Amino acid sequence: MDIQSLVRERVIGNIKTGMKGANGIPQKLPYFHVEEDKSTSSEMVEIFKKLYPNKPTNLKIRFTSDKPFTFRFKRYVNGKAVCIGNGTKAITIGKDSKGNNTQIEVDCSEECEYIKCNKCKLKGSLKFVLDGIEAGGVWNLNTSGGISLSNIASEIVKYKKAGMSIVDVPFELKLTEQESLAYGKYYSIDLHGMDIKPQLVGDNTPKLAETTQKVKQLCEGNKKKEKKEKVDNKKVNENEKIQEEITENKDENHSNELYLKGFMPILIKEKKFTKVIFQNINGQDVEYVLHPKADQSILKYEVGTIIEVKGTSNELGRNILCKYEAKQIISPDGTIEENNTEELKEAV
Repeated sequence: MDIQSLVRERVIGNIKTGMKGANGIPQKLPYFHVEEDKSTSSEMVEIFKKLYPNKPTNLKIRFTSDKPFTFRFKRYVNGKAVCIGNGTKAITIGKDSKGNNTQIEVDCSEECEYIKCNKCKLKGSLKFVLDGIEAGGVWNLNTSGGISLSNIASEIVKYKKAGMSIVDVPFELKLTEQESLAYGKYYSIDLHGMDIKPQLVGDNTPKLAETTQKVKQLCEGNKKKEKKEKVDNKKVNENEKIQEEITENKDENHSNELYLKGFMPILIKEKKFTKVIFQNINGQDVEYVLHPKADQSILKYEVGTIIEVKGTSNELGRNILCKYEAKQIISPDGTIEENNTEELKEAV
C-alpha cells in the first residue's frame, strides 16, 4: 500500500454559503461565510475575518492535492446523515438479526428511490488552503448545487486534460448570483485557474534532426502552395464579391425584428412573470417570457413598437427574452420615436 493513501490533511475550518436563520431554517447567503463549528475554532473564524473583513464573494486559494474534490451521495434525517454512498455502494442504517440498529451495505445508483425523489443528493467537498493564511491544514467547502458541482469539476478536469498539476497553482473561487425561472434567485460557485499556461506533456520535445526535416518539408510545401495560390487568387476575388453581396442581403434581413402585440401575466413554478407577445414579418405570433433581470422598459411600450431580439434562452420548454433593442418605439401618446443607439437591453 502507498503510504500517501493513508495521509489525511487536517480540516481547520469550513467555508459555507449558507447559515441557519432565526427560525432554524437554512438560508442561502450571497457571500462566503465562516462560523464556529466542530471543525472551525473561534480562532479560525477571527483569522478568516481578518483576511476577508467584509462579505467576500471571491477567495484566493491553492490546492495541496491533485484530488481536492470528492463526491458522495448523502441522505439526511433530522439533520443527521443516515446513508452515504459513492454511486455504487452505500452505508446506511439497518437492522441486525436481533432487531437492533446497525450499519449495513446497500446498492447505490440513480435507480434508488431516495435519489429519484431528491431526498438523497450528490454533495461535493472541496479542500484547499487560503492564500494569506498559514494554519497547518486545509479549509473545506461543501456544495450540493448541480451547477456548482459541474463548474468546479470542469475546471479541475481542464487542467488534468492538459497534463498539468493543480497543486500550488493559484485559483479563484467565486460566488455568483444567478436567476432561474424554475428556482428563482440562487448562487453558483465558480472555480477559475489564475495561471494556466500550455506545456508539453512528457518527453515530447522534437529532436533537432526531426525539426530540420520538418522545416525542409514545410518550405517545399510552401513553394507549391504559392503557385496554387496564384491560380486561386481570381477565384478568391470572385468569391469575395459574391460574399459581399450575400452580406449586404443579410444586413437587410429583418427576421429578428418583431412587432409588439401585447403582454400577458403567466405563472411559472407559482411565480409571476410577464409573457410578451410579438408578431413576426410573416404575420405569425411569437411569444417570449421576459427574463426578470432583462431591461423592463419594454413593458412601457405600446402596441406596434418594433423590437429587435438580441439574445434568448430556453428554460422549462419556454422561450426566454434576455436581450433586445427597441428599433422604433410607439409612445402612449401615439408618437413614433426612432432608436438608432447601439445600447442593448440585457439580462445581467
